[in-house]
Amino acid sequence: MKTHWKKAFKSDYLSSSDIDEKDLNLTIDYVKLQECLTQTGKKLCNVAHFTDKEIKPMILNVGNSKIVKKFANNKTHLEDWLNIKVTIYVNPNVKFGSDTVEGLRIRTTAPKKATQIVQFPEEKFNDAVKFLKDGKTIADLKLHYSFDLEMENRLDYESSL
Repeated sequence: MKTHWKKAFKSDYLSSSDIDEKDLNLTIDYVKLQECLTQTGKKLCNVAHFTDKEIKPMILNVGNSKIVKKFANNKTHLEDWLNIKVTIYVNPNVKFGSDTVEGLRIRTTAPKKATQIVQFPEEKFNDAVKFLKDGKTIADLKLHYSFDLEMENRLDYESSL
């Protein structure tokens, strides 16, 4: 797997560098109004927190907030935006001032399946250990594979050697 150039700029929030160019099916656990430090300074933002705690929270812009509201049966209060299944993707043509940048977007249709992530194959174990030793995380692996706690512990242990 190649390293996205934005990985050098740490963020507390989900960004295009975290999901590259694939769709990511997630469940929003809840959305909360939070003060966030963004590229334009501190401001209040709608922030989606996911049931998979390995995935960073995502700041929702107006467009993404409207889509989540639609999936929440058009309920207008953030406290009602619970357990909502979404598909997140990278749009490479988002306008940010006079620049065109990559931005996270939520598809307007509900995910087809609960997940497109496949079960982790044992034959990929050594590749996964190398992946983790190269600075990636278990969360990065979970974007592609599902695995049980025992496998997660094995990967964590082997990659720390």
